Amino acid sequence: MPIIRIIKPNDNTIVGIWKITETLDNLSKSVSLSSTSKELLKNRKSRVHKLQFLSVRAILLELGYSVDSLSYQDNTPILNDSKKISISHSNLFSCVIISDLRVGIDVQQEDNNKIRTIAKKFIGYETSYLTHDDFKRKSIIWNIKESIYKIANIIGLDYKTHLLVVPFNLSDNFTYSWLIYKNLKERYASYFFTIENYSFAYLIHADDE
Repeated sequence: MPIIRIIKPNDNTIVGIWKITETLDNLSKSVSLSSTSKELLKNRKSRVHKLQFLSVRAILLELGYSVDSLSYQDNTPILNDSKKISISHSNLFSCVIISDLRVGIDVQQEDNNKIRTIAKKFIGYETSYLTHDDFKRKSIIWNIKESIYKIANIIGLDYKTHLLVVPFNLSDNFTYSWLIYKNLKERYASYFFTIENYSFAYLIHADDE
């Protein structure tokens, strides 16, 4: 399946979402890899991880980039044209955001049991507007805070105390979120939505817009 959704929140930013329906063999044939990329693919142990690796490269091709335009530095994705990029995948969905601005993206398969278990680690300020069983909004908050972490790239961030999400309704598909850490205070335009039983969020540093 080709890319299932392209989003352009502004003139500087594009989001691509891919639902993996291909076999590993078919997806491999559609993405021509260099010897370096082939070695990276070989190091992915599971079939799902291999599919995710290939689907991210397939998104890049759809967005006008070559497969080898992507590299990593200290586990952070980098494009060869200096644009900002963020990548996420969960099971059979992969997504990429590319921008001139500082951006982050996250996708998670919705899992109420997981959210129930980890909520105490990332829900802080948000308890003021959430109910105990508000799993969908908690999932979105997890997406948003994961995206902030990718943008900030600060070791030692505490999701519960350093990151906060302004109250929102699920129908809004938008809110603001904040990083407040030592002398740093940053605000992010935070977009969110669901596809099937997956929650997505992508963030743009608000002062950059």
